[in-house]
Amino acid sequence: MNVHVSIHGGIAEVCLDHAPLNILSEQVKEEITHTFKRIANDSSVRVIFFHTNGDHFCCGANLKEFPERIQNKTAGDVWLRGHEMLASVIDTPQPTIAYIQGKALGGGAELASAFDIRIFSSKAQVGYPEVLRGVFPGNGGLERLIAIVGHSYAMKLVLTGKPIAAGAALQCGLASEVVSDLEGLRYTEELAQYMANLPGVALQTIKQAVNMYDAAPESFIEAGKDLFYGVHETYDVKEAVSAFIEKRTPHFLHQ
Repeated sequence: MNVHVSIHGGIAEVCLDHAPLNILSEQVKEEITHTFKRIANDSSVRVIFFHTNGDHFCCGANLKEFPERIQNKTAGDVWLRGHEMLASVIDTPQPTIAYIQGKALGGGAELASAFDIRIFSSKAQVGYPEVLRGVFPGNGGLERLIAIVGHSYAMKLVLTGKPIAAGAALQCGLASEVVSDLEGLRYTEELAQYMANLPGVALQTIKQAVNMYDAAPESFIEAGKDLFYGVHETYDVKEAVSAFIEKRTPHFLHQ
């Protein structure tokens, strides 16, 4: 297994360990897909924290698999499985946080873009070099890139294949935050723990509300109203208000 999971304190910590470059072979993509689908249905998990082992986040596809893909004309199947992998991350009801260090290239950049919060090491680089191999991003990351950075900047990234540094990733929105290379992993883990201590229903509802607005802003007033009503019916909102009035720390049950 290349993907390892540990669940503790409401956090599912997912680590990709596929040395030395965390390449996204078809097997690794399948493991990621199954892992996130399983976690999505685990009610004990309130936050998902993803990171990879080694110097680089993920350096993309396994090019050694391309000749067989071309010969057997299975690129369409690869496209669908790649989109299923990215969707398994994007569609989790729990908020997701990823730490990106070193290089995130090709499929690695696509994978990084799928997370709700993307913490970049100050030394990280992200890029879409698929054009240099005669193809383009095929895991769903092209669509995600356009949604995050817009048409014009996405064009520049995918047409040139040139990577950008962490600072540029922050400016265009690919990075949520840039932190010190020495402290990045610990910082991201602490952020995950902080969030896991917040009301779990509210976390999932907020993620749902943001995604709902993105998908259909014109109908959000009515749809958002139902979500807003729903959180007011939870135990945790009552506990939060009581704790504030009583000047004590709230004890959330995440329900």
